[in-house]
Amino acid sequence: MSQRLGSRRPAHAPRVPFALLVVGLIVGGLCALLALNTASAANELSRHDLATRDAAIAAQVQQLRNEVAASAAPGSLGSAAAALGMVAAGNPAFLKIGTDGKVRVLGSAAPASAPPVPAAPTPTRKPTPSKAPKSAEASKSAKATGHAGTATTKRHPSTPTPTPTPTVTIPGGQR
Repeated sequence: MSQRLGSRRPAHAPRVPFALLVVGLIVGGLCALLALNTASAANELSRHDLATRDAAIAAQVQQLRNEVAASAAPGSLGSAAAALGMVAAGNPAFLKIGTDGKVRVLGSAAPASAPPVPAAPTPTRKPTPSKAPKSAEASKSAKATGHAGTATTKRHPSTPTPTPTPTVTIPGGQR
């Protein structure tokens, strides 16, 4: 027995440092997965916000395109021009230049004429209520019909108020 007690080697390597290494690697991997998952979720939220904003802007662009198309329609242009005081030309004339250089006038031109201006309504005066005492007979008939204070007086229609000129939006802005 020539072996000493202090120089004995154990048959197996120490297990505690290896276990700590394995646990450390597992915890580190889980932390890395958690960080990647959190970053992915944050990117998904920002992508969702951008997609929502993109859809809202696309809807606004489509609405503006529809408004431009509606304002460029012939009926809309005609009403906008009439609101600005423009009138339609009567009969247009066309120039046709032949191959020999001669110019021919097709049609007969007529100047544009303004449509007749509607007459302004004449203001009517409202009748002032008379201070005459009501007759007993008129007040009895008013009470019988349920219209107290409205004897057989005729009401005049009120004067119409002039309509304001609307603001018209045409291609190129408001006018």
